[in-house]
Amino acid sequence: MPRLSPPLQFALRKAVATRFGQPLRYPSHCDALELELRQNAATGGRRLSPSTLRRFFGLVDKEGGYHLHTLDTLARYAGHADFAAFGQSVSGLAMQETTAPGAGTATDIPELLAMEQLAYPERLLLGYFLGRITRPAQPGGSAAPLALQLATHPAGQEFFVESFVDLAHLTSAFGEVLATYLQHKHTPEAQLFGNSALFLAEFLAEDEPAWRKRLARLLALPVPPEVHAFPRGRRAFAEIVSAWYDAPDHVVPADLLARLHQEAVTVPRTLVPPAPLPAFYNLFPAGYHFLIAEGLFLTGQFPALLDWLALTNREYPELPWLETNVFDQLLRAFQAVAELRTGLISARAPHLHSLFNLETNSWLLDYFQVHIWLVELHFAAGTDAAEETRLRSHIQEFAALYGMPFFETVAGQIG
Repeated sequence: MPRLSPPLQFALRKAVATRFGQPLRYPSHCDALELELRQNAATGGRRLSPSTLRRFFGLVDKEGGYHLHTLDTLARYAGHADFAAFGQSVSGLAMQETTAPGAGTATDIPELLAMEQLAYPERLLLGYFLGRITRPAQPGGSAAPLALQLATHPAGQEFFVESFVDLAHLTSAFGEVLATYLQHKHTPEAQLFGNSALFLAEFLAEDEPAWRKRLARLLALPVPPEVHAFPRGRRAFAEIVSAWYDAPDHVVPADLLARLHQEAVTVPRTLVPPAPLPAFYNLFPAGYHFLIAEGLFLTGQFPALLDWLALTNREYPELPWLETNVFDQLLRAFQAVAELRTGLISARAPHLHSLFNLETNSWLLDYFQVHIWLVELHFAAGTDAAEETRLRSHIQEFAALYGMPFFETVAGQIG
């Protein structure tokens, strides 16, 4: 439950009060708002308790953050699609104000992330909104000047580039951001993170000369023991997919898999802050394990994938109890596909709707959506012609739109 920065909470309070028709100053106002929220079509009948509303409007003195369910409901009541859209509109107004005649400039914005008054979750949340407002309107668009500037600023590098990892735009805008980031942050971890993400972009684009050159650079980088699980996992992903590409039988060598099993023991565990945050902020504890599982899934190494997921489940028994997120859901879906392809279950065994119960943000899901389609395609291929055609069409469209033809190649090998 992220804690909101005071300006953002004040803005949402004001927006709700405007819709409500008066400031919410008394407990009776919160009781009336609770009833109105349940009856309002925009909120879809979502319910917020009066005690939650009293805490949000400062009528009771209590510390802590708010569930995204709470923030989404209030934002929808105020006329926005969700809380992310509300934050985008607020941030957009802030940018207009800072660039108005007589005001400061957008160069002040990165300094917000460096404010000591903001707690770690608040900086992550602010970085998320900066990521949303700087995303190109269309796939293939160029990086916004503010995004490039954030890539040169220490706080922007940590809370925007390294946290808002915009995988859908790796072959375009976010790739530009990463190139700028690598020019300005030279720590081993930063170089590993940036180069492994750019390798992914080049490999998904099937630009072999570029990814081979990047792979040589990536494998030559030092990997200190304290390096975060995500860049280490992205480097391991690069080793898996490049070895698969070069193998005559498209089977990842056993010695590489054995080495990754050994390395998994030494990968430092991600320290999640005491205040719960969604696991997609590079705080997913099994990030290294997820990225290797992703590599094995995309290259069709299903027996190896089963072994790897057994290791993951032993090492991280807490995964089923985490807040619902795309990483955890996909690990379960990868498991189902591996069991299907190794003959442990039939194509009709799992209920696919039960594999995906996601409550995460679109900036991750628009990339991982194609993974979900690939999972569904494994079960539809040869059993449901109409569904198979639909899924292949979606994957083909995604691959063309985002400049990632590798996904269409993967789909062509299914069934």
